[in-house]
Amino acid sequence: MSTLLEVKNLKTSFFTHLGEIQAVRGASFTLNQGEVLGIVGESGSGKSVTALSVMGLIEEPGKIKEGEILFEGQDLTRYSNSQMSELRGNEISMIFQDPMTSLNPVYTIQNQMVEVLRRHQKIGKAEARKRAIEMLRLVGIPEPEKRIKNYPHEFSGGMRQRVMIANALSCGPKLLIADEPTTALDVTIQAQILDLMNELKERINAAIILITHDLGVIAEVCDHIVVMYGGSIMETGTEKDIFYNPQHPYTNGLHKSIPKMTTEQKSRLIPIRGTPPDLLHPPAGCPFSARCPHTMAVCLEDAPPTYGISDTQTSACWLMDEKAPKVDNYVSGGKGIE
Repeated sequence: MSTLLEVKNLKTSFFTHLGEIQAVRGASFTLNQGEVLGIVGESGSGKSVTALSVMGLIEEPGKIKEGEILFEGQDLTRYSNSQMSELRGNEISMIFQDPMTSLNPVYTIQNQMVEVLRRHQKIGKAEARKRAIEMLRLVGIPEPEKRIKNYPHEFSGGMRQRVMIANALSCGPKLLIADEPTTALDVTIQAQILDLMNELKERINAAIILITHDLGVIAEVCDHIVVMYGGSIMETGTEKDIFYNPQHPYTNGLHKSIPKMTTEQKSRLIPIRGTPPDLLHPPAGCPFSARCPHTMAVCLEDAPPTYGISDTQTSACWLMDEKAPKVDNYVSGGKGIE
């Protein structure tokens, strides 16, 4: 597979009257055509800011300080506002967390979908309406010929999210970014939306970035997973790597906080104690050091390099160093790649 998106050492900050908030601190990852990449982490870990950086939607007082965002080999950080406007919605689309804040309440679904299609595809109104109806049918909206004339408030939460997906896919983007697409939905509707994304992945062959705080969600659809914390990437790997062989204490902590449905024995959930770091004054060492059960002196003083665990897995943790003490459930002695 060819590489569609490559993010290299991305640093995005917000310059407020209190100082610089370092929201993303050196994130790097790669996405191939047709693959699904999951970005998981707590609120404030930098997931959404990373996605907005890719979309070119960082506004004042925010700024991309360093790094490259290569989309089909072209660095998007060098694009002008007009160039990004042509790209957004056409080749890169985004589904936001809350469809009610993304859909205009005073316009019908037809108005909003037709506008996007005519803007990017340069087609007539009749053809745009026909394609919009086809997209609504594709995502499972019943009687799309009638429902396209409705306003957003006339749809349920799950149906509004389907409309957002249809709108995002209407121009046939090469990359779809879904930012917490199931957060406001109940469990049954969540499952339907995830099944829909799985189906669409096969049908349209678009690459997808799925952003969530829920490991259970990304297990359903993702090929590769990026674990973020404190604006940095803690671990990367395939779905099997992250779920069956986690190497970072933070990833392990996320696992322990998930209810287990496959065991009959009752067990308590183990939370990750403490709170995320203050990115206005980020720690000098590992961002997870204040909450990690295996913190060493070096963790407080120096940020760990990224260690290669295997061909598909990396971990930014000093426990991977050859000199680190052996800890249960972790494999030390990895090869540093930074």
